[in-house]
Amino acid sequence: MLFHDWLKDDSKIILFDGAMGTEIFKRGIEPGKIPDILNIEKPDIISEIHKSYYDIGSDMCQTCTFGSSPLNLKKYKLEDRIKEINGKALENIKKVCPPNCLIVGDIGPSGEFRSPVGNTTSEQWQSSFASQVKILEQGVDLWHLETISDIEEMQAAIRAVKKNSEKPIIASMTYKKTPRGYFTIMGDSLEKCIQILEQEKVDVIGANCTIGSNDMIGLIEESIKLTNKPLSAKPNAGQPKIDENGRPFYEYPPKDFARDIHDMINLGAKIVGGCCGTSPQTIKEIRKIIDSL
Repeated sequence: MLFHDWLKDDSKIILFDGAMGTEIFKRGIEPGKIPDILNIEKPDIISEIHKSYYDIGSDMCQTCTFGSSPLNLKKYKLEDRIKEINGKALENIKKVCPPNCLIVGDIGPSGEFRSPVGNTTSEQWQSSFASQVKILEQGVDLWHLETISDIEEMQAAIRAVKKNSEKPIIASMTYKKTPRGYFTIMGDSLEKCIQILEQEKVDVIGANCTIGSNDMIGLIEESIKLTNKPLSAKPNAGQPKIDENGRPFYEYPPKDFARDIHDMINLGAKIVGGCCGTSPQTIKEIRKIIDSL
């Protein structure tokens, strides 16, 4: 498989895509609406965003399905449209994916928490993620389980994938930088998360969202000491600010972001891209750096 070949090639740095959500917000999505519904309502916009990343040099892009698990869709009263949303997401990315590039099945957090914060169980998480995996499995090359802040929820997502697919998994937790190191909001340390992700036998261990690229450098530096697995990094473009319409925006310059990514590559990151606030221009700057190595 192409992805496994890339992982084995020491000279290959894999370029992921940048943000989907903030690119959608730039196009005026109504506040309170889940971006994933645009797969149905405005498919050309979704395909256009995917195409902009592929065209600028991304080796792989992920489906617009971050929030398309039943537990999350239920908040928007869309759980009965899970097949339609995920199916259309596959159509929208398939029609613009070039030869020798990959489609990544994107699965984000359920938005539901276990006790004592909430009352969701691991079994409920796994069942919800499995429903999404079964639909996307037909059209993706690998998986990105991302922006998850509870290692137990991540384990449920991994197991949902593994019961329904044999394709590779990138598992990306989301961390905050604290005086004691990097921790999820549920209190899981970077060391604990990496240890569990190794036990779950994921193909790539990643981190994404929450922190900016300058703080992600330190996270990669710590991670490289804790695992021999390939590492993936998709940081935010700094911290968000709010515009007059109540929408978030990010000001960290693409060239500065790309320089931080260069530092991560030098430390040993294998897969690089961007999360919130990054754009095709950001990915273009990273592509230039990768091509100069």
